[in-house]
Amino acid sequence: MTIWYEEEFSSLLLRWRGSLWKAVLKDLMAFYVGYYIILFGQWYFLDEQGKEYFTGWIEWCEIGLQYIPLSFLLGFFVAVIVARWWEQFNWISWPDKMMIMVSACLPGSENLVIRQTIARWSSLQAAIAWSGISVRTLKRFPTERHLVDSGLMTEEEHKMYTTLDSPHGKWFVPIIWIVNILKKAYQQGRIDSIQFDMILKHVYSYRDGFAMLFVYDWIKIPLVYTQVVAIATYGYFFICLIGRQPKINQSGMKNEVTIMFPIFTTFQMLFYLGWLKVGQYLMNPFGEDDDDFELNYILDRNTAIAHLMATDLADQLPTLSEDAMNPSIPHTRASFKIQDIIPKNHLTNFQLSNKDMEMVTSQHLDGTENQNSKEKSNNFWKKNFNRAKKNNVDVPGIGNISETEELTK
Repeated sequence: MTIWYEEEFSSLLLRWRGSLWKAVLKDLMAFYVGYYIILFGQWYFLDEQGKEYFTGWIEWCEIGLQYIPLSFLLGFFVAVIVARWWEQFNWISWPDKMMIMVSACLPGSENLVIRQTIARWSSLQAAIAWSGISVRTLKRFPTERHLVDSGLMTEEEHKMYTTLDSPHGKWFVPIIWIVNILKKAYQQGRIDSIQFDMILKHVYSYRDGFAMLFVYDWIKIPLVYTQVVAIATYGYFFICLIGRQPKINQSGMKNEVTIMFPIFTTFQMLFYLGWLKVGQYLMNPFGEDDDDFELNYILDRNTAIAHLMATDLADQLPTLSEDAMNPSIPHTRASFKIQDIIPKNHLTNFQLSNKDMEMVTSQHLDGTENQNSKEKSNNFWKKNFNRAKKNNVDVPGIGNISETEELTK
């Protein structure tokens, strides 16, 4: 079941259901038991030479812990699991769009039975399909007879369903019944070809959700990678049973502070084991863990919504009247204090100078560019001729430039 948490952060730390503490408590207690058995064993049963020898084991295990890439393994593992978990939720089928289309294309009291039957079969489809992947739904409908007792299936439908022989399952049968009743409505002229096609597209989409969940239930995360992550995590803390022991020999105690409680190892266990538990819990979101998907609630919700759309809302239309709504929707005192800032484009305050905002034509721009080009050329030649005159340079065809008149504008 999904755990709600909208309290302040300090309150969240004290939650138990679905919490980190519940996930790692057993492993943490097992670690403490093993840790203190080794601690008191070396303390009371080893002589000084044995303690010196055991200190070498502690140092060797400390070095070995550095070679386990635990953060990398857990990070990649949990990233894959969370992405897969969210994709599975997105494939949960909701009958809303299909029932809206059915109610729009099959209006009136003469089509009431058809709408009600399609709504019931949509819930029957979910109950049968989800019973194959969800433990909670299977406990609710453990046999086909429970579908009849719940009102999702009639006696005639049960007889037809049980007589079918399919080695690959029969979870898709209610969808076929929906298609058949729509086909019959089309043949009777209740819907035209366009409406028939539009409804069928939503029926196919509704069916695809169940099919994809079966695929996810069939194709799991490769076992070898799950084993690698589990062995790496538990192996890491198994080595910590020795590698994180305090060095209680006489020479070691002179050089370091001896702490009998593994504080930092406890933090590591909370982080790494909590990380691993996240992946393990989300690997199968259709189980009975605290944060697994609540398919029984979704089934109840979908059944109620589909029935409402097929009956009460199918032809309901309020009386049309002139729109008297205030275009400025009022606030309460509470909401007025937290009004949102009106979004603005990033160029809202961008300004141009008055000169840049002058309107000009392409001819004017061309003339301006030519004039600027001539002025630059004249300035270039004037500058170079004056420099040549100053240095008494002979120019072919002109002679000594010092005898030439100085260029003027």
